[in-house]
Amino acid sequence: MIKEKNIQIQAITKEPLRIGGKKDPLSGADNPVTRVGGRLVIPGSSLKGALRAEIERFLVDSYYDNGRWRDGFEHFKPCIPADELSVDEIQLVKAGKYREQGGNCRYPCIDKKCGKGKSHSICPVCYLLGSMGLNGFVRIPFLYADTSASELYSSRIDRATKTIAHGTNRPYELVPDGTVFKGMVTVLLEDTILNWKLGEPRNLGEARTQGDKWLEGKRVDEKAQEDFIKAYITDRLNAIKVIGGYKSKGFGVVEISIQ
Repeated sequence: MIKEKNIQIQAITKEPLRIGGKKDPLSGADNPVTRVGGRLVIPGSSLKGALRAEIERFLVDSYYDNGRWRDGFEHFKPCIPADELSVDEIQLVKAGKYREQGGNCRYPCIDKKCGKGKSHSICPVCYLLGSMGLNGFVRIPFLYADTSASELYSSRIDRATKTIAHGTNRPYELVPDGTVFKGMVTVLLEDTILNWKLGEPRNLGEARTQGDKWLEGKRVDEKAQEDFIKAYITDRLNAIKVIGGYKSKGFGVVEISIQ
């Protein structure tokens, strides 16, 4: 039996959102808004990326002090789900705020050193949102709007003539402020076949990892699950304030509410 909780969410644009130029609505941050069947949507990948960033910030703000993770919270450290880290991300790892490269939450483990003096666990963010090879507990939707797009021109000023540089006056589409997007986040509460329960460690068969070490020994009732959802999902959705790029040009501010 599968038990789920549906959470209706609404995102209202407080500033315009740029409609991305890529055709693939699953391609992520470069498409803060795209079209599906003629309708404007915020892709699930964009919303998931924003939610992941807020959960990571919550973990670091809550459990990381003075250059180290609090005692008992070392396994709360998030990973950076990337094959290669940027120079700035490497600095965050060196500061101890994120897991070392190779400590990202891939399952089953492909590092032959694991179990031989080296081990890793699944971080809280990947527990919720999924990792490579392992589903999480939260399914992020596309958010749909019933609004048409607007058009804006972007140009570059010629430093010598102080006029628009030749060939730079290009149009791009945007979603106007005040646009309402809606969708349904689905949270898995329990899967009795897999023996998974939100807020408790999962029974994972691959023995070289430490699994959901951050939840070791945890058992939850209905009230504890609701508190867990509030802390790690709904409050973090409410904390999302910006989606997409062009922030310095006045784009991207949103207000997300739980309906």
